[in-house]
Amino acid sequence: MEFRIIHRFDDFSSLLLARGDEEVIGWLQLLARWRLAVIIIIILAIAGTIHFTSFYRPRLSLVEEVVREIIAPLQTGVMRVNRSVESLLATISQFSTLQDQNQELEREVLRLQQQVYQLADHKRENQRLREALDFQSEVDHRLLVSEVIGRSPTNWLSTITINNGSIHGVKQGMAVVSGLGIVGTVHSVSPRTATVILSVDPQSAVGGLVQSTGDLVLVEGDPDYSGLLMAKPLGRDVCLHVDDIIMTSGLSRMFPKGLPVGRVVDVIPGRYDLSFMAYIEPFVDFTRLEYVFVVLQDSLE
Repeated sequence: MEFRIIHRFDDFSSLLLARGDEEVIGWLQLLARWRLAVIIIIILAIAGTIHFTSFYRPRLSLVEEVVREIIAPLQTGVMRVNRSVESLLATISQFSTLQDQNQELEREVLRLQQQVYQLADHKRENQRLREALDFQSEVDHRLLVSEVIGRSPTNWLSTITINNGSIHGVKQGMAVVSGLGIVGTVHSVSPRTATVILSVDPQSAVGGLVQSTGDLVLVEGDPDYSGLLMAKPLGRDVCLHVDDIIMTSGLSRMFPKGLPVGRVVDVIPGRYDLSFMAYIEPFVDFTRLEYVFVVLQDSLE
């Protein structure tokens, strides 16, 4: 079979003539003579179709219905994908803003928490100072309010450091008290600080008095650092019982008379019942000291 490439309409007519299709060739030759007119008619038909179908019509043509039904699933998928992409882009654009807002809220919460802690601290400090003023009005001694700024690094119940020293009138051996009772005595002094030996330290000793009977006892710190005080009788006829209240005797010039010391929680008889030893729970909580008072002199008079 012979294959040829037809470049022009005349070549196609020649080919048909060679095969004997004279009638077809005749029609084609007629078409060739009127081909320009045919092209113009086709263009006009297309333009007319576009013109008459471009305005609103209550019903679609059959072709339009078929085309619309065919492309409807595709349009649906495209629109869904488009909405999903738009939602994703909106979420991504909002993520940074939400993250910034979240960080700002976290900073605000932290700031408010700090304010709450500061207010609680100020409230506690005001309460301590109010107690200090009440205590000062009850005693006939000049007291120096001091803040606890340090503690013994080796034993929490041994010594404390206060923020007043020699330039404030603090001297070695002065008594240190709180609104609840005795705290200790000044051990060493610097110009602006002082070290105080707590009354529960074994090196501490103070004269005591049984509130109910007036009997005298010697109050010392527990060698085991239990946080308790130990009371020993200073006479043969001294008796102590659980729940007895011990006050300062005032016989020494360190502590004024009548300051609270603690409450008897246990009494241990000695050999042959000739003596005894009592454990005293101090009124002062030495683990939570914040402010104390240094007794600067015996009396305001």
